[in-house]
Amino acid sequence: MNKERRPKSGITLLELLVSIGMIVLLSGTIYKVLRSVHKTFSHARNKLDILQTTRVIMSGIRNELRNAIEKPQVINGRLNIPLELDRTVQYYFDDDRRLFRVVKGEINAADPDVSEMHPFMFDDGQILEFAYDSSYKDSDAFVESELTLNSKVWFKVSMRILYTEKFNQLSAKEKEELLKIGGKDPRVRSFFMMITPRKVNWLLQATQ
Repeated sequence: MNKERRPKSGITLLELLVSIGMIVLLSGTIYKVLRSVHKTFSHARNKLDILQTTRVIMSGIRNELRNAIEKPQVINGRLNIPLELDRTVQYYFDDDRRLFRVVKGEINAADPDVSEMHPFMFDDGQILEFAYDSSYKDSDAFVESELTLNSKVWFKVSMRILYTEKFNQLSAKEKEELLKIGGKDPRVRSFFMMITPRKVNWLLQATQ
């Protein structure tokens, strides 16, 4: 007498392995997608932070230069911008390519220690260059520029920023290449601005 075979209610080992394989493959794909999205988001956020910080720095310097009551001066390698008789804003760019700001007394007052100065967000050498220039180099050149017809005294502040990477995460060779003035690299952006002071009294007095 033949007995009917009952259908198996369980799953075979092969089906189990296929199911596990599909789960692992799907999990790996989801992980790669999430990792890619996170990396892209972090990259974009880093660029935005760098851009915003650079704009804050440049905007602050622009406003202070425009409102200077005397001729800004570079003393001991530091940019001094006198806003009042007893209030001078000072910027210092050190050898590690970090930018600091502090408010001190008169322009000839002693320079504060670096520990007393406010560092900007860039703390790892991200600023490759910080430069300050003006339409006069010395007192004679300044007088000549003022006597020129339709002369305009100006200030120029420029910065070269490592825009997409963290400087301290690069190799020694990459750092050396980036620090070469004039070198071209898609990760580096240059920012600069030209400012004409709003107050001209100190400009006229400086010619005497």
